[in-house]
Amino acid sequence: MHSDETTNVNILLSNLRANNDENIVLIKTGALNPVHRSHISNLVQTKQYLEDVYHFHVLGGYISPTHDEYVYLKLRDDWITGECRIAMCEKAIEEAGQQSWLSVDKAECMAKEFVDLSIVSSSLQKFINDKLKLSTPIRVIYVCGLDLFNRCGGLRSLRYSKMGVAVVYRPGEQETIVKQAVIKDSNIFYVPIKDEIKWTLEDVSSTLIRKTLKNNQSCEHLTYTSVIDYLRTIPIRPLKHKCIVDEKDE
Repeated sequence: MHSDETTNVNILLSNLRANNDENIVLIKTGALNPVHRSHISNLVQTKQYLEDVYHFHVLGGYISPTHDEYVYLKLRDDWITGECRIAMCEKAIEEAGQQSWLSVDKAECMAKEFVDLSIVSSSLQKFINDKLKLSTPIRVIYVCGLDLFNRCGGLRSLRYSKMGVAVVYRPGEQETIVKQAVIKDSNIFYVPIKDEIKWTLEDVSSTLIRKTLKNNQSCEHLTYTSVIDYLRTIPIRPLKHKCIVDEKDE
């Protein structure tokens, strides 16, 4: 599934260093229709937390847009092609200044059909370990919001396959399951957030961005300027638009 064509391992090689810290790679999947600020900030927060508290060394992180088949069936008229979603993720990473360790993983989008997130994650882990061949294997940790963790029964398939799950708080979601799971399972990491901050957080979502843009309202606080500019170049309609590619990217 993963290959040199889909996955840039150069960011991992550039961040290798000689120490005894466990090397970690993060992955976040999702429709990313479109990518927003919380997608990037969740990865940044997770990296900082794992390095500060667990002394892991995060070599890199990947944002993996979900296959068109799934996103189209889910969103219909609001569906944006995988090619365009990849392009917007690349722009978001660059605008956020995280390109030294974050990259877009195209394997899921380029697959022949929809692939479950556990298979995507395990395929990535196998690929990067086969490529880098370090003395100690690199562990992939899947980053998700609290809503997905609750909805998918704690993502057990990832926790029991020599990987891990890092969960980031999302407004309005119950924390009972994840707090109990962290105590019982060392492969679950709950990225903390202060209680006084929780009540001030806005629940950012791609749905809100699409709705805001359709109403001709400002959404710079929800996603990146480069993403908004890109969205305005494409009609959000199924099977009726092609990706607008910058000349410098052709």
